Amino acid sequence: MVRRGYIALMLGFIVGLFGWGIGQPVRASADYTISPYRMAIQVQRDGNADVTQTMTYHFDDDYHGVFNVQDIHGIQGGRLTSVKYQVNRGLIMPGRKSADEMDGDYEVSQNKQRIKVKLYQEISSGDQLKVTYHFRLRGVVTNYRDTAELNWKVIGAGWDEPLKNVRVTIQLPQKPVTKLQAWTHGPLSGQTKVDRQQGKVTMTVDRNLANSFIESHLLFPTTVTATNSNKVDKNHLVAAQKQEAQLARAANRKRQQNRWLRWGGFGLLLALLAGLSFRSWRWYHRHPANRYVHPTPINHSFEVPSVPPALAQSLVDGTSPNANALAGEILVAAANREITLESIEVGRKATVKLTKIGETTNSFLEKCFAEVGSNNSFTLLELKKFGKKDDTGRLNGWFTTWQQPTDEAADAYYDKDNLKLRTRLYGTVMGLSTLIFLTTAASWLLGMTVGKICTVIGVVGLLTFWVLSRRFSRRIDRHNTKGLNQVNELKGFRRMLQDIGHFNTAEIGDLILWEQILPYAAAFGLAQKVADKLAVDFDTADLDTSLVVFYPLFYGSNIGLPLGDALGDSLSTALHASDTSSSSSISGGSGGFSGGSSGGFGGGSGGGAF
Repeated sequence: MVRRGYIALMLGFIVGLFGWGIGQPVRASADYTISPYRMAIQVQRDGNADVTQTMTYHFDDDYHGVFNVQDIHGIQGGRLTSVKYQVNRGLIMPGRKSADEMDGDYEVSQNKQRIKVKLYQEISSGDQLKVTYHFRLRGVVTNYRDTAELNWKVIGAGWDEPLKNVRVTIQLPQKPVTKLQAWTHGPLSGQTKVDRQQGKVTMTVDRNLANSFIESHLLFPTTVTATNSNKVDKNHLVAAQKQEAQLARAANRKRQQNRWLRWGGFGLLLALLAGLSFRSWRWYHRHPANRYVHPTPINHSFEVPSVPPALAQSLVDGTSPNANALAGEILVAAANREITLESIEVGRKATVKLTKIGETTNSFLEKCFAEVGSNNSFTLLELKKFGKKDDTGRLNGWFTTWQQPTDEAADAYYDKDNLKLRTRLYGTVMGLSTLIFLTTAASWLLGMTVGKICTVIGVVGLLTFWVLSRRFSRRIDRHNTKGLNQVNELKGFRRMLQDIGHFNTAEIGDLILWEQILPYAAAFGLAQKVADKLAVDFDTADLDTSLVVFYPLFYGSNIGLPLGDALGDSLSTALHASDTSSSSSISGGSGGFSGGSSGGFGGGSGGGAF
């Protein structure tokens, strides 16, 4: 029944969008398309730029030529340096600057705002015309005290027709540029790639609508454009980054509905919210959770867990095993003489070398030995480098494969029906919360007074709903009886490790026991704390004698971290580097385009056919 409500909501939105769409003016389409569109920008050390624009026209009617407008408003000027053209994949011909209006002639008209170029070429239906313009623009970069900035509508809003298969590249005069940041404003389907190693930014989008701009905003060190005379004596970096962070999180919201549509949509949302809330309450009332008797909480447990480190971390945190859990399992592999761990130096960097000496049962290690290193060994430095270059996400795939057996083993400790109930509750909370938010937001379309009243009611209702949902969620046990008992023991064991400073570890057990405990400490991210405490409570000679496998790494290592923490840190770094995303970048790295504008110069650029 809840699903039907969501369908009704979607239908309401479709009706609203249809009503909005039929109210928009219909513009006739020209008989040509532009695809692909290429723009290459070479930034110079003096803050100027050499710009190459290449566009390919495909005609379905007869035309006399094409024109291109380069906006120079907001910079120090510019000039056209050359024009080249190609008809139907024939020879590439240089344009002739002339007012005779013969095929291949071009005219230039220029003022302080723009440079307009008209290329004359008789075109018939079915023809293709490729035109390349070269411009020299002055003062496109501004050097502030703390950053250099290029903020430019590289594609202006003056194009009569959509641009398809668009790629714009900006090449800086230095590489690498480690502190390069870039953001692009335009179609949300676009992508920005920041190549700091090459000092290059590439922007691509399948389609940029007519009269729509694409704006590029770059920040980089002032040393990149060291001879730039266009300077502003103030700091700008933080303000620019803050502005871009806000734009990246924002969505472009356009509501152009008629009064009846606003009231009708608001009424539909209210009715839907009330109906779904009642149906959800009735469903959960008829499907109570399975209840269990909870064991008495154990404050501190000194018994070595009966489950492996990865499963221990997974059960305590209620998640799939993480990188720390993998580090714990690697220590187990070392203790079982499947691998050896050795602290070494590569160049001037200290790292840990893992070498296979027996049959390994860890699938992640098997992949690393086969593909990361060589001769059945690899270092943590090699693992990090592999992660940074892992564009296809293989490292994360190996990690996911390694997680699966632990996830399957954890299933025996969970109540599957209660888990489904919790998942459904989460979906209900998210769905109803979204609906409350949408209803509150829609109320502002009806006027400020209605918006304020509904906002107060919505906030109070939302907070109340969250509190009640949280209370209900706490009554739904994720674990069955076996799981509750196991997790209770594991939490007591982890609390003991967290509070290790309050105990004399030598009185708790000998070093053989603590050698068994260290992998669990690594899985819980507590390896450093435990190792430091052992060093206080035991003699160095005892540690060297009894911790045969781990002593050279935890106490003789020069990597600056105990082994468990070093493994966890390196694995997390490598896995994070291997993960790719296409969302809008807040930090100025590669990612999707964001909406809005950062106030870049230009914007009147465009072109078409005549």
